[in-house]
Amino acid sequence: MESAVPQRLKPRKPPVQARAGATIEAIHEAAIQVLLSEGLARLTTTRVAERAGVSVGTLYQYFPNKDALLYAILLRHFEDMAEAIERVSADGAKRPLSDLADGIADAYVSVKIARPDATTALYRVAGAIDQFRLSAGVYKRLETAVVRGLENASDATYGDFGRVAFTLLSALAGLSRGSFGALASGPDVLSRFREEARLLSRAYLRAAADD
Repeated sequence: MESAVPQRLKPRKPPVQARAGATIEAIHEAAIQVLLSEGLARLTTTRVAERAGVSVGTLYQYFPNKDALLYAILLRHFEDMAEAIERVSADGAKRPLSDLADGIADAYVSVKIARPDATTALYRVAGAIDQFRLSAGVYKRLETAVVRGLENASDATYGDFGRVAFTLLSALAGLSRGSFGALASGPDVLSRFREEARLLSRAYLRAAADD
C-alpha cells in the first residue's frame, strides 16, 4: 500500500540522529509559520529554510520539494491523532460505551485544538495535497485505534467494527473542518467543538450498536 504514495511526495531520508530530528522539527514549524503569515501560494522552500534557520540545501536533504514537505507535515498530524486515540484504550479495560465515545472524541479534538493556528494551516495544506494519497498505514492505524476502543465497550457490540470506525472518523473530520472554517465568527466555535464532538460520537456509536 505504501507504493501508492507518489515518489515525489516521499522524504529523501528519515532522521537518524537527534540533531537531524530537531532540524526536521524546525523545518516543520517554519513551514506552518510561513503558511500562516504568507499563505500557501507564497510558501517556498527558500522561505521555509530561512524561517527555520537552515540552508535550502539542508532542507533538500530531507524533502525533495515543497509538496513532499507539506505531505510530511500532514502525515505527522494524522500520526499524532492516531497516537492520541490509541491511548484511549491502552490499558484494555472494559468501559461503558459513553465513556469510550467521549474518550475518542476528546482525543480527536485535543489534537486539533492543541494549536488552532497549526490546524488552520494544515487545512490549507490538505487543499493542496490530495490527502487520500496519505499512507494507507496511518489510516489503518486510526481505524484500528477506534476499533480497539469499541471492542472494550462493556455495554455494546458491533457487527462491523471497521465500518463503524470509518463513519465515526469521517463524521468527526467533517465537524472539525466546519468548526475551523467558522473560526472567523468567533473563538467560541472551538469551545463548542469538543461538546459537539462528544454528542456526535455518543449518538452515532449508540445508534450503530447491535444491541
